[in-house]
Amino acid sequence: MKRKQAIAASFLIFTCILMMSGCSQVGEQRSPEEWLSLSYSGLAAMDQYAFTGSMSMKTEDGLEFKPEIFEGKVVDHQQLTLQTNSEEPLNWNPVQVLETLNHANEEVRMANDTYDPETVTLMITEHTGITKKRWEQRLHQQLDQLGAKMPAVGSPYRREWKEELTRSHKQLDDMLASMQAVTEYELVIDRDRMLPLKMEEKTSFSYKYDKKPISESRYTTVRFQSFNGASSDTIQQSMKRVTMD
Repeated sequence: MKRKQAIAASFLIFTCILMMSGCSQVGEQRSPEEWLSLSYSGLAAMDQYAFTGSMSMKTEDGLEFKPEIFEGKVVDHQQLTLQTNSEEPLNWNPVQVLETLNHANEEVRMANDTYDPETVTLMITEHTGITKKRWEQRLHQQLDQLGAKMPAVGSPYRREWKEELTRSHKQLDDMLASMQAVTEYELVIDRDRMLPLKMEEKTSFSYKYDKKPISESRYTTVRFQSFNGASSDTIQQSMKRVTMD
């Protein structure tokens, strides 16, 4: 009788192991595109969360600009507040970024060299047409904001200002006509909660200015926290493992 009970117990343990293994394999069968979609849906469903980040620019010859440090908070799903150490306005919405990547990417792939039970890391290449269009709109907007500061009618500098603004528009149009932009993201996702923990963006620009080839790169690193107002132990531990470069 005892032997039969022991065999039955062993069989139950073996069955549980198989079931656990099967569940793990089911999770691993998610495609990179599914993980991206789940992380976007998970973040969009959060009533509130916070994030911190930095953005820097670097030219091909090694000139590097002072990093722009920022922090943001989202409440009621859509109300976004951003603070930055720069005087220039910052336009960066994490849900919109993930939504764009979810619908307009050229490639999504797993970056994990080995299986990590805690996180999933994706490498995502944004569609180049979307990248270029976004930067065209952003640069035109910045120049239009500058044009709005034109001196008043009758000012001795108004004519020179208008002429310089016209030249700037032409230079920008010439630059954009030759510009190529490629944006790649590294996205770290919490496996259990299917929420983004960290996002890194690198955008490489190449264009001609005064008929000379120019190359620049933009680096942005963002870390997410305080989902729905409080970071769980799981999220805090995952955040410690995901280091900021």
